[in-house]
Amino acid sequence: MADSTFSYDKQFQLSALAALPPAARQACAAAAATRLMPACERFASMRSTGKEGRAREIVAELWQAILTGDAGQQPWPAILDEVMAMIPGPEVEGGLLAQIAEDALASLAYAIRCLLVDEPSQAEWAVAREYDSADQAAIRLTGVVPDTPKKEARLLAHPLIQRALGRQRADLALLRQGDVAELLRQAVANPSFSEHELEGFSSVK
Repeated sequence: MADSTFSYDKQFQLSALAALPPAARQACAAAAATRLMPACERFASMRSTGKEGRAREIVAELWQAILTGDAGQQPWPAILDEVMAMIPGPEVEGGLLAQIAEDALASLAYAIRCLLVDEPSQAEWAVAREYDSADQAAIRLTGVVPDTPKKEARLLAHPLIQRALGRQRADLALLRQGDVAELLRQAVANPSFSEHELEGFSSVK
């Protein structure tokens, strides 16, 4: 495997997050959830849930709390319950898009928990769900089941996975520089999946 190939290393991610101040960990988690919001919105629109924009509103409120350092403006425990109730269960149809929407809302839930519980693991779980979404997309698009080292390496090299992992490494670099504003800008500008990709995912079971 080429040295330039990124992989998801849970312990590396935890150590990197633990070395950051709480607000930076919160921003890292929020960035992962932010990038997944377009997928969440497309799924909500497809299901006509009536809550197409609610998750993004919560993300905006989350960033406001992070940037101002004031989490007291919103009832976060109640909002966390609201997000948890929005997560599609296994009985909900929707194929790949439903799976990604689940990852998106779970990532958002962990990002909210970062405000409530100062533990690096909460941020790591938020970031891991973004990786999981890319991993599942690559598996379903290629049909490759990573049950051997060779297949794992092939799947890891998939552009969707490498793009997600590259952005997560860039997040950490920005946070080490203390540039939360640029992190937010990039998270909004570079969603986990393009509109063209999401359109294709809609038909993947």
